[in-house]
Amino acid sequence: MSAEQSFNRWVRIALAAFGVLLVYFVLIDNYAPMTPQAQAHRPVLSVAPRVAGQVAQVAVTNNQPVAAGDLLFALDDTDYRLALARAELQQQLAAADSERQQAVMETIKAEIEQARLRAEELAREASRMERLHRLGHMSVQQAEQARNQAQQARSALQAVEARQQEAEQALAAATLAHEQANNAYKQARLALQRTRVRAELAGRVGNLQLQEGVQARAGQPLLALISNELTVIADLREKSLRHVTTGTEVGVVFDALPGRIFDGHVSSIDSGVRQGQQPADGQLVQPENSDRWVRDAQRLRVHIALDEPVPMLATGARATVQLFPEAGSWLHGLGWAQLWLVSQFRYLY
Repeated sequence: MSAEQSFNRWVRIALAAFGVLLVYFVLIDNYAPMTPQAQAHRPVLSVAPRVAGQVAQVAVTNNQPVAAGDLLFALDDTDYRLALARAELQQQLAAADSERQQAVMETIKAEIEQARLRAEELAREASRMERLHRLGHMSVQQAEQARNQAQQARSALQAVEARQQEAEQALAAATLAHEQANNAYKQARLALQRTRVRAELAGRVGNLQLQEGVQARAGQPLLALISNELTVIADLREKSLRHVTTGTEVGVVFDALPGRIFDGHVSSIDSGVRQGQQPADGQLVQPENSDRWVRDAQRLRVHIALDEPVPMLATGARATVQLFPEAGSWLHGLGWAQLWLVSQFRYLY
């Protein structure tokens, strides 16, 4: 074989290899996409006190696992205990005043009942005297005296009823003051409880730099709590997601665990990216100026839930994700072989 024939053969082999690789990459990218732009994600909760005070106790150490409800740190509660004692005293005073106004109200009700009975009795007596006077059995003076007594009884009843209205207003004010005192007591008790900051969820303490004696402000983050819940987020080109839906089978390889493939599934796909968000700022749009013939592909974020337990990994641990939208086809086996090869390469890189 001449040198020219040998050269032509190698050119044909290279073109055939290029064609095979081109077909392979097109098929894989569309029907079994894979991306190394993935990482483990654990929700990180910034822990901050809801009240201000000096840190009196730090109950955890860095990277310590904690359960939901475990004490993280405590603030000096001296001022809050005194505030609770004052609120409790005000609550007792308001309760006593409310009870006193209630007793006054009951007394006035009894007086009204007595005044009403007396007014009715004297009114009947005045009517009887009036009839006797018309029959000539009673003098004018006696009839006038009976009418005056009945009028005085009605006036006394009206006076007591007026006192009842004043007592009702005083009772309403005392009841409102009692409710306010109760709310102040509950608020003071809640503030005292909030001096002891506890874990909202199970996880691990991260980047702990808090020390006793630090003056904390309400809402100021003092430490991070990393959740035990692990998900994987992967960024893929949007054209590679044409056949991917919620529930699509996924294989995951973590850089920290070479040689192991973890099963999972797509839990959700983000609806957009920041570049697609245009705030209404009152200004005209600024089109993107680019002279590139081939622009960068847009990537969308895919959230993946793992179907099996994973050893403790740091949030942000790098991963490679292989999707299998064509489950059961020969492309599924091809994608799995590709992922297995990547998992072996992780021993080297």
